Amino acid sequence: MKEIYDSYTAYNLWANRRMVEVFSDLPDVKLEATIVSSFPSVRQTLLHIWDAETLWLERLHGNSPTSFPSKSFEGTNMEVFANLIKISERFNSFVASQSADFFGKTMAFTTLSYGPQTQRAFEMIHHCMNHSTLHRGQLITMGRQLGVEKFLPTDYAYFLREGGR
Repeated sequence: MKEIYDSYTAYNLWANRRMVEVFSDLPDVKLEATIVSSFPSVRQTLLHIWDAETLWLERLHGNSPTSFPSKSFEGTNMEVFANLIKISERFNSFVASQSADFFGKTMAFTTLSYGPQTQRAFEMIHHCMNHSTLHRGQLITMGRQLGVEKFLPTDYAYFLREGGR
C-alpha cells in the first residue's frame, strides 16, 4: 500500500507542476476572470486545491485546522503557484517518509463543516489526491475557455510513462 501512495502523491506533485507551468504564462486578468465552474476563477480553483491539500496534510499530522490557509491570503498569482507546489511537495515528502503501517492507521480529526470524523490514513490520502485530480480537470476546461490551446497530459498513465515511481 505504501508504494501506491508514494506513487500517487508523486503523481499529484508532477500534475500540479504541469498545471502551474501552463497557467503561469497567463496574465492576471485571465487567471482572475470569472468562469462558471465549481470556483469562479482559475486563481480560486488553485487556491482551493492548496487549501484542501493543506488541510488533509495537517489532519494526517494529527491536527485539525480551523480555517483555510487562503482565507487570509492576499498574495500574487505567482505566490499562489508557489504555495500550491510547496504543499504538494510537503504532502509527497510526508507520505514517502511514513512506514508501511501508517497507511492503515485510523486518524481522528475535526472538519470545518462536519465536526469530528475518523478515517484511515490511506483513505485520507486517496481522497485528497483524487480531489486535486478532479479540480485539475476543471482547470483544463477553464483554461480552454480562456484561450489556452495546449495542455501537457496530466493523466497518471503519462506520469508512469515518463518514469514516475
